[in-house]
Amino acid sequence: MRLTDDHVALLGVDGMTVSATTSGAAELAWSSDEASARLDDEQFTFGEGPVVDAIDTGAPVLCSALDVTARWPGFTAAALKRDVHAVFAFPVMLGAITIGALMCHRRAAGSMNNAAMTKALALADSLTPALLTSPDDSAEEVWSQQLHRAEVHQATGMISVFLDVSLAEALSRLRAYSLSQDRPIAEVARDIVARRLRLPRDFRYS
Repeated sequence: MRLTDDHVALLGVDGMTVSATTSGAAELAWSSDEASARLDDEQFTFGEGPVVDAIDTGAPVLCSALDVTARWPGFTAAALKRDVHAVFAFPVMLGAITIGALMCHRRAAGSMNNAAMTKALALADSLTPALLTSPDDSAEEVWSQQLHRAEVHQATGMISVFLDVSLAEALSRLRAYSLSQDRPIAEVARDIVARRLRLPRDFRYS
């Protein structure tokens, strides 16, 4: 199925993303707008957030007031900076396996009402066939573009080789560097892949 702005309006939210799990990590498959994509990037950068938890637990993650939660300190600070005050994530399941997540966000704090919750759960269920579709199978699918973070994975490999560290350590350094520069991680990765940027060997993160 193809998601549209009508789905965003139907749920009474300001933005929406769909993520697919790839090798245990969440990859952005679709976003309603650039602001939503950036919000998804913040979760990847900090390694925490509603999508991460929904995929890990296989259960909906509902946060009606980000300004009073201590659940995701890094992500929450970034989300509030973007004027996002409520987030709701719903796992996309294939039987007992979580294959992705639908995230909705709002500028206004407050719970999602029962009608919207029912629609969101139904929408998440309906996404299973789309997330299982290979990008080459149908140009009509929203997943027809390359995965959003392909360059992040490539940059991670380059950092690993250059600094002689594990891939996990390389990704941690890439995340930390993007945070220290207040830049989207995908943007930093793009510069590394294009060889416009090389992380300093002595760069350290807390």
